[in-house]
Amino acid sequence: MKIQRMTLFTLILALAVVVSACAPAAPTASPAPDATTAAEEAAPADGPKYGGSLEVVVPEILHLHVASVNQTGINEISQLFYETLFDLSPEGEIVPLLVKEVDTSADGLVHTWTLHEGVTFHDGSEFNAEVVKWNLEHKIETQGPLYDFIPFESIEVADPLTVRVTLTMPYIPMYNLLAIKTFAMYSPALYAEIGDEGLRTQAIGTGPFMVEEYVPNESLRVVKNPNYWQDGLPYLDEVVFTVVRDANTRSAMLEAGDADVSTNLSLQDIVRLDSTPGMKVLSGVSTRHYYISMNNLNPPLDDVRVRQAINYGVDREGIAELVFLGYATPSEAVILTPQVNGFSSVGPMPYDPERAIALLEEAGWTDTNGDSIRDKDGKEMSFLLRTRRDAVPGDIATVELFQGMMAEIGIEINIEIVDTATFLAQLNQPIENIPYFDFANLTWGTFTGDAEYVLKTYYACNAWPPVYYDYSFYCNPAVDELIAKGSAAPNREERNVFYGEAIRLAREDSPTVLLVDGAATIATRDYVEGVYLDPSQTLWPVKYAWLNR
Repeated sequence: MKIQRMTLFTLILALAVVVSACAPAAPTASPAPDATTAAEEAAPADGPKYGGSLEVVVPEILHLHVASVNQTGINEISQLFYETLFDLSPEGEIVPLLVKEVDTSADGLVHTWTLHEGVTFHDGSEFNAEVVKWNLEHKIETQGPLYDFIPFESIEVADPLTVRVTLTMPYIPMYNLLAIKTFAMYSPALYAEIGDEGLRTQAIGTGPFMVEEYVPNESLRVVKNPNYWQDGLPYLDEVVFTVVRDANTRSAMLEAGDADVSTNLSLQDIVRLDSTPGMKVLSGVSTRHYYISMNNLNPPLDDVRVRQAINYGVDREGIAELVFLGYATPSEAVILTPQVNGFSSVGPMPYDPERAIALLEEAGWTDTNGDSIRDKDGKEMSFLLRTRRDAVPGDIATVELFQGMMAEIGIEINIEIVDTATFLAQLNQPIENIPYFDFANLTWGTFTGDAEYVLKTYYACNAWPPVYYDYSFYCNPAVDELIAKGSAAPNREERNVFYGEAIRLAREDSPTVLLVDGAATIATRDYVEGVYLDPSQTLWPVKYAWLNR
């Protein structure tokens, strides 16, 4: 771990050199319009080719137990070997996957699902209605991520291929939730054999690939499922993921041909690779939100004037241009992006250092000793910010630029760099076990594509870790009341009115440092075909990928 300081002028000067050398390309839409024909749409006239190994470099693989966590990296990898009942199309629309047909009662309480026939797990065991019932009930019993969102009254097996789910109340975003990879269907037999801990390193699903070898913190190799239930898929023989923590190294491996795909590259590398012969860059809209959580329990961050002042002191346009090179726009709401259903814009927070200074002085923070750092009652306004390096594009550059902006209004920011696994593990503990921090540099993806996920896992008073992801420890009973009213609304339109008011109140409370909404990006060699970006989850379904060489 390391403490860093950098002046705003130095960082802007350094980034300006990069920007002048790399003119940003405008983000483009995802290339594949339909999940069932994704590979064909991206293919040349002679069609997809079978065979080959896809080499992918990634910054991390935490583990394989996707049902125990809801994290982008695990969601991205687990979809190769685990599947969900429903999925998202390239446009972010909910479509059936392991479920073949859905019938819903007029009152919205009873949902009957007909499953595909002939689906088997990698060990040859049958996927059926009993398996679905076990997975959903196990999620509830173990209180896995999002277990309490869907108001289940009962889950019944009507026949071997039919599941009947009865709810206690109509629940609008149920299918959005069931498409998240943390609701993956596991083999009950495997769980009985190895338990929760074993599922971190072993997996048996119904997906297009099977886990062949996993070395924690190093690599994962999956091989083609010869009995995959979707005819003709996948095209590849195997996919090999290698953990390479340094973003520059991942980019160099891609250019050298030592990798076919690289994720989480710096935007400088994305811009450069987009014009490099032999490379291909995909980009598109996403739900990826960049923010810095403020620990609202720590004085003086418990003072809304201080939190608002910090937000007024941030130049989001500058961050979008200098760090993200045009692949981002200033955020308009806490955590939410315009791609999310239920998003309500309250407008970007204006960059207004004078207003920031006025608020700080109103709160009693002035520079009494002339050292350029504000103080009050003998204590300087000095904060600790924790971040990862190269886990997401622009993470270090963002916090260094933020550090410089805060210095301009008399706030000292000390940066502590923590490895990704430790960073996330420590944040997801009960509050008394979390190491001290004032700020945490984070990103958010709304995996469901629906605002309910954000409001209930970040805005709500009961969303503090380890339950969910409110790393700001924010709580406003008025916001909770609006969330409850929205949940009881009969349709999305009425619900979103309540959600819009909750979003407005949260913006006034400023529990986080609003930054930017980012575009999804991925870089590949130019012979990699059939890949597209899911705008809601920022995933790329590898079962449609093939090698045109």
